[in-house]
Amino acid sequence: MTDYGVTRRTLMTGAAGAAAMLWAAPAFAAGAIKHYILIELLPGADQLALDRWYMTFHAPQVRRAYQAWQRDYLSFRAYLPPADAVQRYRVAYGRMTEIHFDAIEDFRESRKNPLYGGDLQSFTPPPGGWRGNTLFRTTTATIPVNPDVLYVSKPTPPKELPYLRWIVFLRPPAGVTQTDADTWFDGVHAKEVAALPGLKRFGLYRAVAERADYPRVMELWFDDYAAWHAAFLTPEPRFTAPSWGGKFPFHDTVSMFLGENPDIDFIHDDRVIP
Repeated sequence: MTDYGVTRRTLMTGAAGAAAMLWAAPAFAAGAIKHYILIELLPGADQLALDRWYMTFHAPQVRRAYQAWQRDYLSFRAYLPPADAVQRYRVAYGRMTEIHFDAIEDFRESRKNPLYGGDLQSFTPPPGGWRGNTLFRTTTATIPVNPDVLYVSKPTPPKELPYLRWIVFLRPPAGVTQTDADTWFDGVHAKEVAALPGLKRFGLYRAVAERADYPRVMELWFDDYAAWHAAFLTPEPRFTAPSWGGKFPFHDTVSMFLGENPDIDFIHDDRVIP
């Protein structure tokens, strides 16, 4: 993913997830969908600065523009990933926003609002402006509310501290087709991931549009970071490599560590802005 604002496509997939991605006909049948917006803080940027702009200006403006179609509008503050996770995997820090729609058609229809035009210019820009933004870059994925495949589902009762959810956006490396990547993932890789120690839940989502920067999203749950670390770093698991080689996760990725509950509900919850 290039830095925010470097290209028009990147600009148009900003924190609103706003829309100028030209969505094609659905690649997969879907009911209710969720639009993930991974908001990655840039080096040296401050979480409070992001939250003040986001909560004071951006989220209320997005809500006003698209409330006729939005079913839920939630945001999760990320776990601060330890250095070893960042160095080995592309684990970002910032926020994951999740906007629900009843159907992909509602998501597309919201992007036609003529008063806003989907170009972000009607919204208050972040510090530095839309092209010179110094706070964050964003990556989006539009997927079904429920995973297409649930490989592991163990009990996850409420507990004192949050679970650790690892949300991983996936796309095949250059030269690898999505069909080949899916065949290997479903036939080989998923079974080995499902056998990892401490894994509570494991699901895979397929993007509901034919054109998506990251066509698949993988979600893994663990009790905490220590359990994730034991599964992925001490030592690294020995997975069967695909025909194109490489190291786990064998795809181009960007990912984030979250808990199971959002800290902001922009529809149902009043907020004190930091």
